[in-house]
Amino acid sequence: MRTTIGLVVLTLLASTAWAFDTSKLGQGGSLPLDDIRLLVDKSPKLKDEVTSTLAKAGKRAEEIICFGARFPREWAILGGARVAPYECEIGDQTLTIRADVRITGRKGKVYEKITRDAMKDAETVTENNPTWSWAKTSGETK
Repeated sequence: MRTTIGLVVLTLLASTAWAFDTSKLGQGGSLPLDDIRLLVDKSPKLKDEVTSTLAKAGKRAEEIICFGARFPREWAILGGARVAPYECEIGDQTLTIRADVRITGRKGKVYEKITRDAMKDAETVTENNPTWSWAKTSGETK
């Protein structure tokens, strides 16, 4: 019985993997905060915090430039796309947003690592379960 339960748990974990490590992409790029609104909106608390911080800073989401990981041009379809983690300066605060990232290709194939097949066939990036932190901006010019 224990072995069967263990196999079921392992199967479920494997089928719901969100393990693509975006830190391996090796590039970054800018984008407006408004471009990651779908991810922000996945957490009502994050959405409220961002809305409040924008209001305090007197800014709109499209005025805030964030930085995220970037797929290099070698990725046939996803080249240039941005993905978590993101970092955004809003007023005197720096917001860092991380997410579970899933990369899928044709017929729903999930890619968990950077491979030639992934770079050739991956079509879709899905970001879920945002986690975030705020820090005071240092005030130094970058």
